[in-house]
Amino acid sequence: MSCNIPGELDCEASGNLVRIFIDGLSTYWIGRDDSFFERIDEDNLNQELRIKHLKKEIQIKNTLDNGISLFKSQKYAKAIEKLDEVLFYDSEYGEALLFKSYCLCCQGHYVKALRHYRRAVRACKSLKDIEYHKALLAKANDERSNFPKLKQNIYAGDEHFARGEYQEAIESYSRALQDSSRFKQKILSKLLNKKATAYLKLDDFTEALECFKESLDVERSDYAIFGRGICEYELDLDIDSGFRGFLEISKRQMLKQASVLKDLGYHEDSMRILKFLRENHFKNDEVYKKMAMLMD
Repeated sequence: MSCNIPGELDCEASGNLVRIFIDGLSTYWIGRDDSFFERIDEDNLNQELRIKHLKKEIQIKNTLDNGISLFKSQKYAKAIEKLDEVLFYDSEYGEALLFKSYCLCCQGHYVKALRHYRRAVRACKSLKDIEYHKALLAKANDERSNFPKLKQNIYAGDEHFARGEYQEAIESYSRALQDSSRFKQKILSKLLNKKATAYLKLDDFTEALECFKESLDVERSDYAIFGRGICEYELDLDIDSGFRGFLEISKRQMLKQASVLKDLGYHEDSMRILKFLRENHFKNDEVYKKMAMLMD
């Protein structure tokens, strides 16, 4: 076969299709030119945890393929659930981003679909589809033009945030919050969390803390509790233990949580998070190195 695989893996071929095996775990039938083979290239493997890394890549590949299958069956919400599992493992998994864009487009969420398409292309230039991009741009512009001004500001903030323009995101969220009485409690709390997170990106922990506190005044949420805890930790304030627990947040935030809990003396809680991360992150990058250091 034309594709190279690590020595720990076995394979079965049928024409132009192959299946990859390890310890009873296998992929579905995939093409010899599938991008999966790039992911398991020697240069991309964590040499300290090769077997675990290879097994996880196979599991994630199967989850991706299940998501694609659900998309083709027009089960878009369920497909997104599977694709989000992939994106938690690797937020820059190009195919998962692309098919989530397709799902969102089919659901009529064109602005969000455009955002995911652009991320997919940044992650993997070979996924570029000029015709799809043109059609999506037109639909996204139409969708934006129909937004009430309030929603326009929220979407503008989200787009600034996705591009790393955090100050501009804060300004857009602030404009949306000028008429906060129009929001339901849950939406208002989420919007305040978005603004707080943009402040966090700028290391402005004082402003972020105020936003998280305001969010908690509106509605109690794990995200705001943890965000407040991070700010209090960074500002060297008294921290209550209310933000302990396993939260659905980004890996970097989970890593920060583990670090804070370890410093506070909650060793078991810290290790539980670190062990979870170790099962879901193998790329030998800054996150992995920080995780390994905390586990020592």
